[in-house]
Amino acid sequence: MKIIVHDLRQESWQELGMRFHEKDIVVGDGQDCAGGDIGKAIGSCRQLVLISRCVYGGFSPFIQEVLERCRTYFEPFLELRHGQSHYVVKKQNKNSFGLVCCFYGDYITPEEEQLARIQSVSDGISLQARGVKIVFYDTLDKLRQLNSIVV
Repeated sequence: MKIIVHDLRQESWQELGMRFHEKDIVVGDGQDCAGGDIGKAIGSCRQLVLISRCVYGGFSPFIQEVLERCRTYFEPFLELRHGQSHYVVKKQNKNSFGLVCCFYGDYITPEEEQLARIQSVSDGISLQARGVKIVFYDTLDKLRQLNSIVV
């Protein structure tokens, strides 16, 4: 199962023509994940895809909100991993899913791209993903190439 979290408008999302399996979960702006327990769903998925407009070198407010809801899946304690502080995960889901971060925007500066990469890798470590893939697209048209990346 894969989980796709996006901040696209409904028309733009429809135009992407993403391929899905029966158990895949799509969370878009204005939609809610099954029961609102996104953290538990992430713990059992094989791929988490975040499609976000690049906002000042980070995720859009909607994607940030979804990631914050995932924090309930973590212990209130921090641990040191890879020389950085990260939340302790309640259920061990280490290496169970891959994280794909797709950023889009017309004028993404090199500094914003670098900040987005740093945040994506940090979130991947916090979520204990087995790996993080980060891609950037300058137009929504090019975002259709995402079908070849998302398994």
